[in-house]
Amino acid sequence: MIAAGGPGQAAPANCPQWVVAIAPSVTAGVSSCCTHHERVSSHGAVTEKMKCSSCGNEIERDVSFHQCPRCLLNLGLWCGTDDGADVALWDVGSEGERTLGLVDYEILERIGRGGMGVVYKARQLSLDRVVALKMIGMGELASPPAMARFRREAEAAAKLDHPNIVPIYEVGEHGANPFLVMRLVEGASLAQKLRESASSVWYDPTQRERATRESRRQLKIARLLAVVARAVDYAHERGVLHRDLKPSNILLDRDENPHVTDFGVAKLLDEETALTQTAELLGTPSYMAPEQAAGKPVSRAADVYSLGAILYELLTGRPAFEGKRPIEILRRVMEQEPTHPGLLNELVDRDLAIICLKCLDKDPERRYGTALEFAEDLERWQRREPILARPTGPILRVQRWTVRNPALASLIAGLVVGMAMTLILLAKTREEKARKSIALAILRTETARQLQEIWTSPSPFFTIKSETLSAMAGKEPARLRGGEERFTVGFAAEGNPLDRAMRAASLLEHVEHGWSALAQTPTRIDLRLYKSQRQAVLDLIRGDVDFMQMNAREYVRAKMQDPDVQPLVRVVRSQGPTALRGEPAVIFTRTGTGIETVSDIRGKSLLFGAADSTLTLWTKACLVEAGILARDLDKYRYVDAQEELSKSHNSDLARREGPVLGNPFSEMTPVEAVVNGTYDAGVATERRFRQVAAREKLVLLQRFHNTGYLWVARGGLPPHAADRFQQTMTNLKDPQILQSFAGNPSAFEACADEDFAETRSKLAAESLFDGGPARDDSGSKSARNTY
Repeated sequence: MIAAGGPGQAAPANCPQWVVAIAPSVTAGVSSCCTHHERVSSHGAVTEKMKCSSCGNEIERDVSFHQCPRCLLNLGLWCGTDDGADVALWDVGSEGERTLGLVDYEILERIGRGGMGVVYKARQLSLDRVVALKMIGMGELASPPAMARFRREAEAAAKLDHPNIVPIYEVGEHGANPFLVMRLVEGASLAQKLRESASSVWYDPTQRERATRESRRQLKIARLLAVVARAVDYAHERGVLHRDLKPSNILLDRDENPHVTDFGVAKLLDEETALTQTAELLGTPSYMAPEQAAGKPVSRAADVYSLGAILYELLTGRPAFEGKRPIEILRRVMEQEPTHPGLLNELVDRDLAIICLKCLDKDPERRYGTALEFAEDLERWQRREPILARPTGPILRVQRWTVRNPALASLIAGLVVGMAMTLILLAKTREEKARKSIALAILRTETARQLQEIWTSPSPFFTIKSETLSAMAGKEPARLRGGEERFTVGFAAEGNPLDRAMRAASLLEHVEHGWSALAQTPTRIDLRLYKSQRQAVLDLIRGDVDFMQMNAREYVRAKMQDPDVQPLVRVVRSQGPTALRGEPAVIFTRTGTGIETVSDIRGKSLLFGAADSTLTLWTKACLVEAGILARDLDKYRYVDAQEELSKSHNSDLARREGPVLGNPFSEMTPVEAVVNGTYDAGVATERRFRQVAAREKLVLLQRFHNTGYLWVARGGLPPHAADRFQQTMTNLKDPQILQSFAGNPSAFEACADEDFAETRSKLAAESLFDGGPARDDSGSKSARNTY
């Protein structure tokens, strides 16, 4: 230890040079600070003081480890040495010095150093016996507190008469140096035995031999410590704590019987002296109980802890806590849990490890109540009986960890609470979503049921509110808000009405969002599904529907009925300089029909497109240009009609049931009818024709450009509504939404009435072709309208 008693005291030989160099200046500064503190205190209020447990100077009650700054510095910078390497405090020299001035004792040799003194092997001349003579060292070791502890050791040990406790023969004082005479135990300390056996304990030729040898060794350890524990309990029962139990204080005689020695830091349980009230920090850090390391009052549990620390080192070959300096070891003793013995020595018996860890519990209340209980549990283990100790459970381990790490534990607890609240909220959210999903599923099912019922009833249409349509699409409807505007979009359901409604849902959602953004007011778009396109157009003319998709022919006819009907946007099939507005179509036949040009269709059969489609309008115009009218055909039919018109014996056209065709809404139906010979010629989009023309040997007769679809607004619609709908549609770029429209558009562009002048010019050709009794074509499923 660095000399702290004053000038002239030397540091141990193995201390680092930087420690030796700074020690005088540091201790001088500390001394001046202490002097200044005393001077200030003398002029102020009286402060309650304690005494430094090492040097006896006055200190404040809240000082760390109950040490003055100077002694605390020594504690932090101390460089330990082995017992055999201590600097001699009393050298054995000449004959006169061999008696140390003690008349009855002859010093033979220095054999070690105890808790507070130097131990010599001496001969008591009067009784001619060899004894152990222990004396207080000179310098700081001769301070009043050290002297008091030395006397107390003698007082404590003198009360004890036990075969495994080293007895004291005589107590005396020579000058300023007190001494005591004890029985000399011939043998070695447990610490020496540990060092000697360290190299041979863990390595055996085979695993089996090693396990056998380790089992015998652990049995021997348990027997030895059971004896030591009973000796310690004997001292406890007589009111004496040892407080410095460690391997070097357990002496083994030649028969390897243990003897507890060095009560140099013993405490009398039945007496609270001024010295004990200072809660001095005494003992060896590696074997010191946490409460003792913290400077708190100690009890029997402190010695039980030390016994467990000795057992730990005997089982594993290393102390439970290690460090470069004492203060580092003390911190680990107070804050960390020892590594499980089984992790350091896999052959340690599980129950023996449990006994050891029970002694090393941070909480004194959880250790063995007495050293005797510890001894009895070791003896139970030796007899292979169930032990009383139980392993620490996970809850207790967590509790201990939180006590050692309060800040981190608080953080983790906060995170856990936060996560728990989050999980609860997520669970509630999932539950709410589940309820909403069930409600939406019920709503979808009920709406679909009503739609199917109405579709089989005489009612011409079915209206679906925006909120219901969102629910049917699996989305949560937006909440109703004040100042909403509502508009209606009309669709003719081609085939399955439910499928048409679901395909329209994404479009109406886009229109609602875009419109609301432009208008800065909430907007709702309801859907009205019609059974026939003709009825839908009539309702637009009457103003029952605000917007509707129709073909160019239907628009021109509606414009003739209501001049205020206005076109908004039309389909664009490709973008750029070569953008197609509409879609190319062809009149075609199969090989072997004798038809080479459109004129050759005279006297043949022909399958048109839908009766009210622009495809049929342009086909009739082409036939009229070739000089062919309806009465010139052998028979013809509209793809969406069940009857066909055929020439009778008087050259008039008569209706009759036509052959069964495929899906009237499929673009491939006309192609299939011509390929299988049902009709000689037909009309189809060029795209579908090209897909099978080569394989089926089809012949193209004439190609024309079919005017596409457009969106129309009713007459009398507020201009701002028409403008916003037009902007929303021209901003539509989502291909998934565009796929739901007829004509397979890639975009929409704004249009005007003059864009459909050519279509309007073809109406005369259509009327010319239809001249005659078959003009109204009332037998078609979607009758040619006259609006």
